[in-house]
Amino acid sequence: MKRLHLRRGVAVLALGALAGTGLVNAPSPARAVISGAEVETETYFFDAECADTASAPNPEPAPLSDNSVPVTRAHSVAGTSTHGGNPADITDFAASSQLTAVVSPIGSGPATITATGSASARAVPRLATTECDGHARAYASARGDFVLSQPMWATITATGNGAGGAYGEIWGDGDGIYLRTASRTSGTVSALIPAGDWSFYFDVQADAASEPTDPRQRARDYQMKFRIDLHPVGSAGAVAGKSKGTVQLGARDCSTGNVTAALTKRAKKKAKKVVFKVNGATVAKFKGKKLKKRTLALPAAPSSAAEVVAIIKLKNGKKLKVTRSYLACS
Repeated sequence: MKRLHLRRGVAVLALGALAGTGLVNAPSPARAVISGAEVETETYFFDAECADTASAPNPEPAPLSDNSVPVTRAHSVAGTSTHGGNPADITDFAASSQLTAVVSPIGSGPATITATGSASARAVPRLATTECDGHARAYASARGDFVLSQPMWATITATGNGAGGAYGEIWGDGDGIYLRTASRTSGTVSALIPAGDWSFYFDVQADAASEPTDPRQRARDYQMKFRIDLHPVGSAGAVAGKSKGTVQLGARDCSTGNVTAALTKRAKKKAKKVVFKVNGATVAKFKGKKLKKRTLALPAAPSSAAEVVAIIKLKNGKKLKVTRSYLACS
């Protein structure tokens, strides 16, 4: 898999750790509906040594679209196997899986693709020792293809818990990012992906075996949650803090990297001093007669994320702070 522009990727157990945030400020043209998307489950059991009952057939995959409507598939099977030479040597099987996927409209604005699922498998012999070799498997997945009209920051976030595993990825033309969860793990990984054709995939699975040397393998359960967030470059997060209406923090212009900010007419009435900082460095300072209504372009390197902070000292001596974060532009 070709390495993309990753944001601080760090391996943690079986997955990478990184956070991504932001809301879009870009216009939204006609969206591209995803294609070939579906949710499916697959559960079955078999015995390599003993005669087993047949597993019930799996349901057909359910179609999935980018309309924010949850789609779920669930299936379960149960049965037994019996040793031909010892009718008391019976293994009980059970397997079940389910997965719910939701895709919000995918276009030039922000979008999310989520999957929540579980898998359970049992292959439990009734005798202390068995001559049979039983296996049960539970699996569920979601997949689909879509088109991006512009570069996006893609972030996969995952949590997993239990005995089993889960996997999530997004890829296109040899590029991709992925996460694989283990027991009681969580994390995120993020990358800047180019415009073009992309695909996503999630799965959850659990496998059980009646192997007598390892009884822990006879009953396994796993739960997972995966989420893919797509955000245009330069996207802004929510504004945090209060300014008493004196300051506004606007959008980021990715042609320059600059962030738009403004002093309102209330700044002159309420504030004694206003300082703007970008990633900890002071880039603008106003007090006295300079506290008048104006629009600002706060400089920020396009290739870096930006955190803009406005510190307002009011005339009554109180100090306020407003913060907004922006994704990198490249």
